[in-house]
Formats: sequence, C-alpha cells, structure tokens
Amino acid sequence: MLDNSISSTQVTSRRARRAARHGDALALLLLGALGPAVGCSDDELALETPVEASAQELTSIPNISDEALQKTLAPIRALEVPGRVYMKSVEETFTGSGTFSQVVHVYQPDANGERIRFDLAAKTATGQVDTSHRFESVKVTSRPGEPDQTEQTLSNSSGQRVYELSSSRQGWYRFELRYVAPNAGRTLSFKATDVSGSSLKIVWVDPPSAAVQVRAKVAVDGSASPVFLKGGAYRNTDPNQFAYADNVKVNGNLLYRRGFDQGRYNFPLGQLNAAEHTLEFSLTASGYDPAKFWFGVSEKSFAPTVAKTSWDRVQLLYHGAMRTGDYDAWSEGVAFAQGATVTNGVRPPPVRRGTTFSVAVEDSSLNGATQNATLRILSDATGAEVPWAKSLPAEVDYRGGIFTSGAFSSRNREHWRITAPSDAPVGRYLVRAFAPSGARIGQDVVFYVIHNPYPLVASGAISKAELETYGYDEDEDGVTLHGGYGSDQDSIRDHFTVLYEWSPPYDVHTKLTAAFRRTADESTFSFLDHAVAAAQGTTSEFESMRRLYRLVTQRYRYSQATNQGDVSSIFLSDGLDPAESFQYGKPGSQLGWEDGINGAQCYDYAPVLAAIARSAGVLSRVVSSDGSLGGWGNHFFTEAYIPSVPHHGGKTENSSSSPDSDADPWYAFDATNPDASGNTPYQFLWERYSEGIAPRAQYGRAAFVLSGYKPGGTTTNTVTWDPLGPTDDVGADDVLSLQAEYESGPDFWLTQSGVTGFLGRGEKDVYRISKATTGARAVSVRTLPGGGDTLQPSLCVGPYVDPSGPPVENEPGMAPRWTASVPARCADRATTYPLPEGESYVVVFHDHGQPEDAYPNPEDRLKLGDSVQYVLELQY
Repeated sequence: MLDNSISSTQVTSRRARRAARHGDALALLLLGALGPAVGCSDDELALETPVEASAQELTSIPNISDEALQKTLAPIRALEVPGRVYMKSVEETFTGSGTFSQVVHVYQPDANGERIRFDLAAKTATGQVDTSHRFESVKVTSRPGEPDQTEQTLSNSSGQRVYELSSSRQGWYRFELRYVAPNAGRTLSFKATDVSGSSLKIVWVDPPSAAVQVRAKVAVDGSASPVFLKGGAYRNTDPNQFAYADNVKVNGNLLYRRGFDQGRYNFPLGQLNAAEHTLEFSLTASGYDPAKFWFGVSEKSFAPTVAKTSWDRVQLLYHGAMRTGDYDAWSEGVAFAQGATVTNGVRPPPVRRGTTFSVAVEDSSLNGATQNATLRILSDATGAEVPWAKSLPAEVDYRGGIFTSGAFSSRNREHWRITAPSDAPVGRYLVRAFAPSGARIGQDVVFYVIHNPYPLVASGAISKAELETYGYDEDEDGVTLHGGYGSDQDSIRDHFTVLYEWSPPYDVHTKLTAAFRRTADESTFSFLDHAVAAAQGTTSEFESMRRLYRLVTQRYRYSQATNQGDVSSIFLSDGLDPAESFQYGKPGSQLGWEDGINGAQCYDYAPVLAAIARSAGVLSRVVSSDGSLGGWGNHFFTEAYIPSVPHHGGKTENSSSSPDSDADPWYAFDATNPDASGNTPYQFLWERYSEGIAPRAQYGRAAFVLSGYKPGGTTTNTVTWDPLGPTDDVGADDVLSLQAEYESGPDFWLTQSGVTGFLGRGEKDVYRISKATTGARAVSVRTLPGGGDTLQPSLCVGPYVDPSGPPVENEPGMAPRWTASVPARCADRATTYPLPEGESYVVVFHDHGQPEDAYPNPEDRLKLGDSVQYVLELQY
C-alpha cells in the first residue's frame, strides 16, 4: 500500500476539533422527544410518525445563491482589467478564403475622453494591401454588458482602414466585424491606439472558425512577469474530431506542440522580461462548421493561483475524447492543480473508463526516439502497476523550451497517450515517470478513473439528451463570452436536479448538485473526491452505487432538514475527508456525530445521492412521489441507470414459468432512513421500505403488497427541462411520468431455486409464486458468500391480491385501497417459510430482530446503508 493511499490517510485529528457538535446532537434528540419532527407525510400515523415537510415548509428552503451558481457554471472567461501583460497587435493568416466573423476585446485605461483608433488591414505575404478584401458589419460597443453600454455601427471598408472614435470612456470596448476574404493566404491585422499612438490593451480575441496562424505582439510593462497564453478550441467530443492550439513559439523559440484538445488550453510561456515579445501559434480543427476558437494573453492563468510559470515535469492534459472537460480539474487549469496526493487545493483530473488520455513529460534527458521516458500507472489502492496500453506519437516527441527568468531554457517533451481499459476499477491511480537512466522525473500525479456512460449512447441504450440531462453534458460546442454557442446552448441540466412536490400544478424546488464543479469553499474537497474514494475498486455502476448509497445514508440522520438550494453545502460541510468516505462507504463502519452527521430528510438524501452518483459517471435523477412509494405519504428518492441488468434473478422477460423479470436498467436507490427520527415503534414501520436498492417494478410492488395502495404521482424531470426556468404552473405535461414503471411493472416470478436479489436495510422485495406450478412446499432465503453478511434476510408469505381487481375502498377524493397482502411483519417470520395453496407473495426483508413495541436506536448507525445479496431456494 502506498503511503498516500486512501485507507492510510489519518482522520482522527479532526475529531477533537469537532467534539463540541455533540451538544447540537443532544438538542436534536431532545427536540425529537418533545414531539414529532417534520418529515414524510402519513395520514394514519400523523401523531406518531415523522412527516416530511409540507409544501409551505419546502418553500422556505433557501434559493441557490448567486455565488454558488457562478462557481458551478464557471464562466469560461471574464473581462478583468488587464495588468502588466497584454497584446498590442494581432495578425491572423488564413489558409482559406471565405467570410469570417472576428471579435476583439480592448481595454481603454484612460478616463480623459480622448479619441481612440482601431486599425485594420488585409495584406499579402509580401506586405501589400489587398483591396479586394472587405470589412463589413463593423461595430464597436463601449462597456459591453454593462447598464451604460453603447453601440456604434461603423462604415464598411476594404483593404486597410483606421476607424476613429471622437471620444472614449474608460473601460472595455468590443470591436467586431465580418471579414470578407476572396483570396487565401492573406493576413488580417488589428491594433488599437489612443490619439498619441500608444497601444490600448488587447486581452481577448475570437478569431474566425477557420484554420489560422496567429502572430501577436505581447507587451510586458514595468518588470518581468509570468505570462500565459490561454483560450479555448472547440469542435466536438467525437474521438475522430479535434480542435487545438499548436506550435506555440515566443521570440522564435518553440515552447509547446499540441497539448490540450477540444476545450480550454492554458500554456505558461514563462517569466518574460519587461519588453515587447512576439508570440506565434496556430489554431486547427478537423472541421470548422461548427468550430470555435478564442485566445488571450495575460499574467494570470485559468488556475486559482498564478505562482507557477511552467508545467510540472509530469502533467495530465485534456483531450476532448476523454469527455470530462466540465469537471473543474480541467476547467480551472489542470496544469496548476495536480499533485501526488489528494489534499486541499489539488484537483485530480478524472479519466473515463475506456478512453485515452494524454500525459506530458518534460526532462532534459529525453532525446527523441532513442532516449524516451518510461511511464508507469499504479493503482493507489494496491500500489501495484497496472498493464495499460501506452504509446508515444512521433509528432508530440519534441524539443521545446520555457523562459526562466527571462532566458530561453531548452527542454525535451513527450506527450504520451495512455488508455484506461473499459473494465478498469473505479478509483485513484498514479502516473509515475522515469528517465532513460532510471531516475524519477518529477513527482507522482494522482488521477481518478470514473464510469463512462458514452458507450450507452453509441449503442442506443440511452439518448444523448438523457445523458446530458441525467448524467453529464460535455458542452462540446463551447461557450462564448456572451452566451451559448452551438446547438444545445449549454442548457446546464446536468448541474441540477428537481423536486416536484404534491400533484399538478407542482411546487417545484430546483437543486444545484455541484457534481462536476466545486460550489463550496475552494479549500474543501469536492463530490468527485468523495465519490471516487467511496467507490474505490468497484467495477460496475451497481457496485459503485451500493457504496455511494451507503455513504449518503451514513452521512445523514433523519431529523430537521438542513437543506440548501446547493446540495453540496449539506454534504461537504464539516470538513468530511475522502478517507472517511472510503471507510464509511463499506459495511462494518459507523459514522458518528464527531465525524460529521447532518440532519436531513428525503428531499436531502435524494439530490445528494444523485449528485455524487453523477460525479462518479453514473446517470442519476431524483424521483418524486405523491403517495405510497417507500411507505411514505409523499417521498423523494434517487434513480440510477444500471446497464448490467439483471441483478435480481437472471431473466429479462415476464413469465410465470421462469425466474423474475429484471430488464429495467433504472434502479431505485432510496437512502432515506425508514426508522426516521427513532420515535416510532417497529410495529408501525413495517410499511416503510426506504433505505432500499431495487428494480422499479419491485419497489413499486412493495407499496401494493404491504399497504394495499398503488404508487401515485411518480415523476422526474424531462430532457427538455429548464432548471433556471419558471417554477409556477408546472403541470403534468411538464414532467416525465414514471407511474407505469412503478405501478404496472412486471411481476418478479419465483419459479425455481437460485433466484438472487439485493436487499437494503429497510427494503422489502416482493416475489410472486404459484405453488401449483412449482410444486414447492416452502421457500428459503440465505445470503450469498461475497454479497455481504451484515444483514440477515427473513421471509413472510401472503396471499396474492389481483391489482386489477376492485379496491376495497374507493372514496371520492381519496386514493383507492386494496386489501394488503402482508400488512404487518408476520409473527412466524423465518428463513424458511411454507407456501400456502394457490398464488402467493413472498416478501424478503431484513428483520431488525427487535420486539414489535421497540423503538429504533438513533445512535446505532452501524448497519445504515448496508446491503446484501441473497438467494431464494424452493423446498420440495
């Protein structure tokens, strides 16, 4: 085991600092003893059972803060006042002809109202002005986006033109035009000056969507300064497509070849002396309709800190085919947020299973094909090397450089390509590089491997819209400074979940998930850090969800909610460490008050689990129910997409002559504690089957068998939902109904021995069986080796009730009720149970082992979130 592995992280030091929180816990316990807490509604037990918050109480939940939104949506770039580093002029040489759009942002530092000029020219390779090239739709905007914005349309021109404004204001100017280029190979030049000829500061440039060679004059004023070339190049995330900056040179010296691809790029140019420097690079894409480029130069990188002036010796770089560009590890400048351990300030980059990623290695000992580095990928869980495929393309094995203290210092760089296998376990890994001599190059770099839902889209299992709504939206068409770019307009649905309270018209409560970006303090860990820690070593979405589900269940105690619009605030608070998530994601551990437990209800459990599941690469969403599901009057829980069904039985069709019917990949993961706040005896908790893991039809059948009610009002959000849109007058046509999946899904037939399933601590799985068809006299249950042993399943058996028959109660304005087959925990429950004549329901459940009149112990959290795999066998 490596020293920096998850399990070796010390977590005891935080407990002493947090001991004072036990007083808060005591206050909550006293509050519960004085009367019922606010919880899930249940008309029959209203005086004895916690009821979930009413619509009026839910409306008091704080809205999503502007600060959280800004961090989550992470503006691609900002119009920040430039400092010592800026561009004085920009030249763009086009390899083709056509009509191109050009936008430049310029800063005017003076407030004296002086005249300013914008100088345009189109020239041949010999420097001659080409008058056949035209400048059309020329427009200049002063203080764009501000309340006092003014816009002025300028005249069309050709060849060369100086546009002069008779007066100016301090602040930003946006200059834009359509450049009509009938000939290829021409150079469009731009500069802006004041009336005395002094350069205004060019900060952002949006060149046309075309192959272009850029040459810019960069000024460093006053003293030496770190300088960064940063921008974006977007095409899409098809592995066969590309868009990138290449051949980055300063003063004629090559620094970088192609590094980042299809996303933001961030090249540290080094510590440049106070002078004028020449920057050159090319922008290239596999196609230009659509494509998007933009770039800027300043003394600030995209990273939170600007302390570094070069890449680390071993560095992961982003390529679009990795499809993780929306995670903040990449978007904030991965070159400045990596390290050998997961600590505050480190942003380990996520890599999807089955994709290829790029690792840049820099060392003076490297020398082309004859002297190459050796790269090793190690599992952080085991310390052992994993045999992943590696390659070094010739075009990215090169001699580059960096400016250190103003002097060019040669380096040798290699950009390795490494493929994470499609069956690689989820978790932390390390990149370790060695020189040809065997010496270590730089430090280890930790990265994460997460699930990859994109093959599901390729196979047609899910639509791209479903992926981008319930899983992850790569935003592969880019984002401009002033709004959405491309077809999907960056609808950001993947950053949100939603609760639909009651029946139409719904009370709507949008929740920000922070699944990919931090919205809390920058110094805290993220959902991604915790998701990977908890899921370490799992190889399927189902097994990962079992871990995440347990972690969320352990993290919260059912009590007065601490719900916020930004759900990260109720999970990432109290300084929870990923080492604790690694520990508490597995059975046999109990998170205590000193470790950080928050008060929560179902509308907290559900969006938090959805958020952390999305972080791990699993499609997930919140489901709202207006009645019966989970045994609550109204309820919220999580659905996760599990592609590797079946997990209950082994059959994917509904039949009375073969095992159960587990063909539905959307699984219910309900993390809410069915014991609630612990002030309700077990005899009243039988109908509760939250804290469950089940196929949707199984989960819905439990409501009918245990209570006689059918699920009602079961909904989630559509793939066209606008999370920032209106929340009033949201009706049945505005939501995605899941009523049929839960109410009318297939029966799970028990027809032979060997039918398996998974059981959560509060869950009741329901099977249908015919004694005459099977010839069995009894049914038995036991746990499977390796499937968990912390819960001991028991059986109850009740008569079959036809859900299509007439209800026993059907009062106007009330939900109809049928006879409950198993309305209470049977007194003769056992691991082997005799079968009555006819058809029956077999209920598999975890018996708490407590008397009927016993009260749950809220301090006993050891089994919260546990789940086991069981097997049913018929006795003849």
